[in-house]
Amino acid sequence: MVTSDEEITRRLTETDTARSARRQQAATIVGELARRHTELAGTLAELERELGEALTAAGDVIDIPELSAVTDVAADDLTRWRDQAAKPARSGKRKRPNTRGDTTGSTKQTATAPRAARRVAPAPPDAVQPVGSASAAAGVGSS
Repeated sequence: MVTSDEEITRRLTETDTARSARRQQAATIVGELARRHTELAGTLAELERELGEALTAAGDVIDIPELSAVTDVAADDLTRWRDQAAKPARSGKRKRPNTRGDTTGSTKQTATAPRAARRVAPAPPDAVQPVGSASAAAGVGSS
Protein backbone atom coordinates (compact mmCIF):
# COMPACT_ATOMS: atom_id res chain seq x y z
CA MET A 1 0.00 0.00 0.00
CA VAL A 2 1.25 3.46 -0.90
CA THR A 3 1.34 6.10 1.85
CA SER A 4 -0.33 9.42 1.08
CA ASP A 5 1.61 12.66 0.70
CA GLU A 6 0.04 14.02 3.89
CA GLU A 7 1.11 10.95 5.87
CA ILE A 8 4.66 11.18 4.52
CA THR A 9 4.83 14.88 5.48
CA ARG A 10 3.44 14.14 8.97
CA ARG A 11 6.01 11.36 9.57
CA LEU A 12 8.89 13.55 8.38
CA THR A 13 7.73 16.42 10.57
CA GLU A 14 7.55 14.08 13.57
CA THR A 15 11.05 12.81 12.90
CA ASP A 16 12.44 16.30 12.28
CA THR A 17 10.84 17.66 15.46
CA ALA A 18 12.35 14.90 17.60
CA ARG A 19 15.75 15.31 15.92
CA SER A 20 15.63 19.10 16.31
CA ALA A 21 14.88 18.74 20.02
CA ARG A 22 17.83 16.37 20.48
CA ARG A 23 20.11 18.69 18.48
CA GLN A 24 19.03 21.69 20.57
CA GLN A 25 19.64 19.73 23.79
CA ALA A 26 23.10 18.60 22.61
CA ALA A 27 24.06 22.15 21.60
CA THR A 28 22.90 23.53 24.95
CA ILE A 29 24.91 20.95 26.90
CA VAL A 30 28.06 21.47 24.83
CA GLY A 31 27.74 25.25 25.07
CA GLU A 32 27.38 25.15 28.85
CA LEU A 33 30.29 22.74 29.29
CA ALA A 34 32.48 24.89 27.04
CA ARG A 35 31.66 27.99 29.11
CA ARG A 36 32.50 26.13 32.32
CA HIS A 37 35.74 24.86 30.75
CA THR A 38 36.77 28.38 29.78
CA GLU A 39 36.07 29.71 33.29
CA LEU A 40 37.96 26.87 34.96
CA ALA A 41 40.90 27.20 32.56
CA GLY A 42 41.18 30.88 33.49
CA THR A 43 41.02 30.04 37.19
CA LEU A 44 43.60 27.29 36.76
CA ALA A 45 45.96 29.59 34.84
CA GLU A 46 45.72 32.18 37.63
CA LEU A 47 46.35 29.52 40.28
CA GLU A 48 49.40 28.21 38.39
CA ARG A 49 50.73 31.78 38.09
CA GLU A 50 50.35 32.27 41.85
CA LEU A 51 52.05 28.92 42.52
CA GLY A 52 54.94 29.94 40.29
CA GLU A 53 55.35 33.27 42.03
CA ALA A 54 55.31 31.57 45.45
CA LEU A 55 57.89 29.03 44.30
CA THR A 56 60.12 31.74 42.88
CA ALA A 57 59.88 33.80 46.07
CA ALA A 58 60.65 30.78 48.26
CA GLY A 59 63.55 29.64 46.11
CA ASP A 60 66.16 31.21 48.38
CA VAL A 61 64.98 29.29 51.47
CA ILE A 62 63.77 25.92 50.11
CA ASP A 63 64.66 24.13 46.89
CA ILE A 64 62.35 22.10 44.65
CA PRO A 65 63.45 18.59 45.76
CA GLU A 66 63.01 19.44 49.44
CA LEU A 67 59.68 21.15 48.81
CA SER A 68 58.55 18.12 46.82
CA ALA A 69 59.48 15.77 49.66
CA VAL A 70 57.70 17.89 52.26
CA THR A 71 54.50 18.54 50.25
CA ASP A 72 54.24 15.26 48.29
CA VAL A 73 53.87 17.35 45.11
CA ALA A 74 55.84 16.04 42.13
CA ALA A 75 59.09 17.93 41.57
CA ASP A 76 58.30 18.10 37.85
CA ASP A 77 55.06 19.98 38.58
CA LEU A 78 56.80 22.37 40.98
CA THR A 79 59.56 23.03 38.43
CA ARG A 80 57.03 23.62 35.62
CA TRP A 81 55.05 26.11 37.71
CA ARG A 82 58.18 27.93 38.80
CA ASP A 83 59.58 28.08 35.27
CA GLN A 84 56.29 29.31 33.80
CA ALA A 85 56.23 32.17 36.31
CA ALA A 86 59.75 33.15 35.28
CA LYS A 87 58.82 33.42 31.59
CA PRO A 88 57.34 36.70 30.38
CA ALA A 89 53.75 36.46 29.23
CA ARG A 90 53.27 36.41 25.48
CA SER A 91 51.48 39.37 24.04
CA GLY A 92 49.54 37.25 21.58
CA LYS A 93 50.35 39.61 18.76
CA ARG A 94 52.11 38.30 15.73
CA LYS A 95 55.13 40.13 14.41
CA ARG A 96 54.26 41.90 11.20
CA PRO A 97 56.49 41.69 8.13
CA ASN A 98 58.64 44.69 7.44
CA THR A 99 56.69 46.92 5.07
CA ARG A 100 59.22 49.70 4.83
CA GLY A 101 58.80 51.52 1.56
CA ASP A 102 55.32 50.10 1.04
CA THR A 103 53.02 53.09 0.74
CA THR A 104 49.89 51.05 0.05
CA GLY A 105 49.76 49.62 3.57
CA SER A 106 49.55 46.13 2.16
CA THR A 107 51.39 43.43 4.09
CA LYS A 108 50.80 40.71 1.49
CA GLN A 109 54.02 39.16 0.32
CA THR A 110 54.47 38.51 -3.36
CA ALA A 111 55.41 35.05 -4.51
CA THR A 112 58.61 34.42 -6.40
CA ALA A 113 58.51 33.27 -9.97
CA PRO A 114 58.32 29.50 -10.48
CA ARG A 115 61.60 27.78 -11.31
CA ALA A 116 60.65 27.21 -14.93
CA ALA A 117 59.95 30.92 -15.45
CA ARG A 118 63.22 32.13 -13.90
CA ARG A 119 65.87 33.34 -16.26
CA VAL A 120 69.09 31.37 -16.17
CA ALA A 121 72.39 32.76 -17.42
CA PRO A 122 73.79 30.76 -20.35
CA ALA A 123 76.80 28.53 -19.68
CA PRO A 124 80.17 29.88 -20.78
CA PRO A 125 81.18 28.67 -24.26
CA ASP A 126 84.12 26.56 -23.03
CA ALA A 127 81.79 24.50 -20.77
CA VAL A 128 79.56 23.44 -23.67
CA GLN A 129 80.40 19.95 -24.96
CA PRO A 130 79.38 18.95 -28.48
CA VAL A 131 76.98 16.04 -28.62
CA GLY A 132 78.81 12.83 -29.38
CA SER A 133 82.15 13.97 -27.92
CA ALA A 134 84.10 11.54 -25.77
CA SER A 135 83.13 13.14 -22.44
CA ALA A 136 79.44 13.26 -23.43
CA ALA A 137 79.54 9.56 -24.35
CA ALA A 138 81.19 8.72 -21.03
CA GLY A 139 78.43 10.53 -19.15
CA VAL A 140 80.68 13.29 -17.74
CA GLY A 141 78.73 16.39 -16.79
CA SER A 142 75.33 14.71 -17.15
CA SER A 143 72.87 14.72 -14.25
